[in-house]
Amino acid sequence: MSKFYNEIAEKYDYIFPLSPAHQTFFASELCGKTVLDVGAATGNLTAHLLSQGYKVTAIDLSERLIAEAAKKGIVVQPLNMLDIDQLPIFDNIVCIGNTLPHLDSKTSVQLFLQKAYGQLAQKGKLILQIVNFQKYFAQKKGNYLGNLPLIANDKVKFERFYYLNDSDKIIFKTILDDTIENEELLQPIFANELTDWLIKIGFKNLKLYGNFKKDPFEAEKSMTLIVSAEK
Repeated sequence: MSKFYNEIAEKYDYIFPLSPAHQTFFASELCGKTVLDVGAATGNLTAHLLSQGYKVTAIDLSERLIAEAAKKGIVVQPLNMLDIDQLPIFDNIVCIGNTLPHLDSKTSVQLFLQKAYGQLAQKGKLILQIVNFQKYFAQKKGNYLGNLPLIANDKVKFERFYYLNDSDKIIFKTILDDTIENEELLQPIFANELTDWLIKIGFKNLKLYGNFKKDPFEAEKSMTLIVSAEK
């Protein structure tokens, strides 16, 4: 994972800017005062939440992304998301940007969710955002699952494609500015299994959205799955 993110670090903010919809969403969903930002990347969400008065701990594994955050005065700790039980208790744990599927197995995903539950204060909130993989599996042709929308502006061109390998992992192929190609393996996670895991762990008041504007999640249509759950 670090090679992929290290190579796109300088263009990351042009590819994945923090939108007004993100800001409105978190203003309505967060509780309390403390936040753990898991997979914080260049620290855009962290910076926004700090500006809103939250006390934020940010973690990531990419040295280059952490360095880009530091240029903006944002401290991102180099910590694996499976080690969050080394940290204090938080009112909110946020894991967006399709970070969760970078874990190597469904067992690891469930372990993270269990640890997140343990690191939340009572009535604390867990907010997750992943790609809606069910939509891509539904349109599978051979081993090709389709492409994510092209990201293109005057600063960057970023192409993204999904393929399925023999182990039922997703090969995430990217092309940056027509020159830098990368492949990452992703663990597909479906809405029904994610919600089942959360409920079994003890989370309640689950809310599912199809985007940060809070449109309803539709398994066959939504590009994104966002889950808000309470301890």
